[in-house]
Amino acid sequence: MRLAIIGSNYINIDKNSRKGTEIFTYSLIQSLATHAKANSLKITAFASGKSKLPVPIESIDYLPSNSYKNIHEYNKHFIFELALISKAISREKEFDVYHMNIGDGDLILPFAQFVSKPIVITLHRIIDEEYTRKYFSLFQENKNVHFISISNYQRKILPHINYLTTIYHGIDTSVFQFHATGGNIIMWAGRAIPSKGPDVVIETATQMKKETVLYGISKPEHKQWLYENILKKIETNPSIHFITDKNRYELIPFFQTSKLFLFPTTEEHFGLVLIEAMSCGTPVVAYGVGSIPEIVKDGVTGFIVNSSDKEIQGDWIIKKTGIEGLKEAVEKIYAMSEKEYLAMRKACRDHVEKNFRIQRMAQQYIETYKKVIALNQQS
Repeated sequence: MRLAIIGSNYINIDKNSRKGTEIFTYSLIQSLATHAKANSLKITAFASGKSKLPVPIESIDYLPSNSYKNIHEYNKHFIFELALISKAISREKEFDVYHMNIGDGDLILPFAQFVSKPIVITLHRIIDEEYTRKYFSLFQENKNVHFISISNYQRKILPHINYLTTIYHGIDTSVFQFHATGGNIIMWAGRAIPSKGPDVVIETATQMKKETVLYGISKPEHKQWLYENILKKIETNPSIHFITDKNRYELIPFFQTSKLFLFPTTEEHFGLVLIEAMSCGTPVVAYGVGSIPEIVKDGVTGFIVNSSDKEIQGDWIIKKTGIEGLKEAVEKIYAMSEKEYLAMRKACRDHVEKNFRIQRMAQQYIETYKKVIALNQQS
């Protein structure tokens, strides 16, 4: 089976990737490479030439497009992504299946009518729902295009496209190792943007007087928001700390030694950071939006809270909503007996081992590739 995995030309794909899509692409390729011989897989990655991957790399340039100032200023990255896709498509005879991993997969759709091989698109994110619905509807006749949702929640946004299956993201549990006892602080990590809820974490921790550390990836376009809602608010609060730009592997010791992971996001297609925390044994408290109920088991691996009285997503153990609900959930974890808390940490690890291991994810993708190749041969 000759597999072409199309990654991004925008940034390098390697172990230290920080964007979710590139983390996924690296992890998938890394895991598939270990299964290649047993499954007769020949993998080629289309990405920037400076990427570090355990398979041959085809590129249009050694450096990623974000290395060039003018490209960044004029927002022309997508043209370079198109060039990378075009190169992959032009070599169709060398491959049995394409796997697209750039954004929501929209850039490859105009090429699909010129390709006879099956195209698998993993829906990593849907930024603009109205645009995505309209645009994807233009290509509904392309029977060789198949979609993978990363959560069942995603399907509610785009219910009419050609889904094959849902495959949850996976992580290497031998890297995100279990810590049986944890620690005593509240932890948050992610992009320091409004939808990820770091400001809500600060408000919750301030009211509860709990020591809290936030590990944020700062975004230039949210610099002013970050200052007003995060940095300014913790200047006089010595129990709350904001630490910027640590990669996911540097966070492991903090996942392992935190009391809980507080994640009041307002949207989530799939939260890698949640399974990373639970793999290390740290229970999660999160708003029950998006895919959260598919990832966190209420009362078992943490607690799910409805974000407001007007947004009731489920009948969770915690009946209060919003920040009051978060506070009750946090207090419930702190009030657990040692036996109860250690059992919850073990349940977190068991849940990830069963459902979110990278090996499981890779095997599901291998089966999916085989399925679309068989479907293509029958048509």
